[in-house]
Amino acid sequence: MIEKTREIILPEYMTQFQCIGSACEDTCCAGWKVTVDKETYKKYKGTKNPEMKTLLNENVKRNRSGNSDDLYAKIKMNNSGDCTLLDEDHLCKIQKELGPDFLSNTCAVYPRNLNLVDNVVEKSATLSCPEVARLVLLNEKGIDFIQDVEPSNTKGFLKKHSMSKEQQELFWNLRIFTIRTLQNRNISIENRLIILGLFYRKFDKLSSEGKSEKVLLLMQEFESSIDDESLLDSIKQLPGNISFQVSMCKSLLEYRLSSSITSQRYVDCLNEMVKGLGIDIEFFEDDINQRYKEAYEVDYKPFIDKHEYILENYLVNYVFTNLFPFDKKTVTDSFAILIINFSMIKLHLIGMAKYHNGLNNDLVIKLVQSYSKTIDHNNAYLKNVENLLKGHGYTTLAHMVVLVRS
Repeated sequence: MIEKTREIILPEYMTQFQCIGSACEDTCCAGWKVTVDKETYKKYKGTKNPEMKTLLNENVKRNRSGNSDDLYAKIKMNNSGDCTLLDEDHLCKIQKELGPDFLSNTCAVYPRNLNLVDNVVEKSATLSCPEVARLVLLNEKGIDFIQDVEPSNTKGFLKKHSMSKEQQELFWNLRIFTIRTLQNRNISIENRLIILGLFYRKFDKLSSEGKSEKVLLLMQEFESSIDDESLLDSIKQLPGNISFQVSMCKSLLEYRLSSSITSQRYVDCLNEMVKGLGIDIEFFEDDINQRYKEAYEVDYKPFIDKHEYILENYLVNYVFTNLFPFDKKTVTDSFAILIINFSMIKLHLIGMAKYHNGLNNDLVIKLVQSYSKTIDHNNAYLKNVENLLKGHGYTTLAHMVVLVRS
């Protein structure tokens, strides 16, 4: 019998990923809710392994509020927020005793993301996994993409995305232009983002009639402007505002400090940033602004100038994984959230650089991985961020440029 396959597009790093098990510095499921699909739940009920049957009956409970087979049950967490089915080495007892076929979709697919776009599966991975973060961020060559095939019954949540006809026509060209711009190393990473902001502002003003052709012309216009450096010259005139950056990020931190954070790794990074920059509830703006400038120039910039590809790889992976720029209601919203994530990571790194008198790869991986684990899976937090931005009118391009600027 011929096995059915499906086409997939994936970043090249996915071919290198392999879980490092107990050698990992974090635990996949710590602090999260782990759901169990209906098919796997029935397997648990039917297992003949007496020890595992008892453990599964005690720790896997029906999810009465779940409205789909994917959310049929859930695994209990202990008082520390860890999965109750881990052994003393923090390895999964289910996989160890029953095999990988007994893993739920949630556990089998993590840290992978599966999106269905134009009947093609796109596979990427979340940076909340430390090993993925290393593979993605520390790749000096940058992220390349490949096409492949895999069995069509490969486990995992396949997220089907519905786009309007207009979005479908525009998506691939916009994605290619965005990634190509982000990977243009002749330009600083901040200026690459500003160029994209200027592009998407013009894109948003295009009329619907003949939009595909207009977008192609707009891309050509921007690429020509980049080549002759006229666009870069105009960008140099755009102002920055450290006070705005610090005040904005302080507001975001207040949201975060008032919520429950389960990742101790992230709490460590957050505390180091706060101490490094001297940010607290009662702060003297001039002192923090000066400390920020010193931290940026002396402690952050020397490292990032040599390792700017780390930020580039973060952004490219974000764009591919989230189907940017159609991951939010509007393109403006999509760009705003991209910039906020970038700016928050940058701010953390500047504060941590001051605290440690410099940066290294391990510190960057710890921050981005723990930030992703804390933020990417917290819908309530992201909604708060969006509401905060909109409430203060911070979603305009002018404010986004200020956040990007150092």
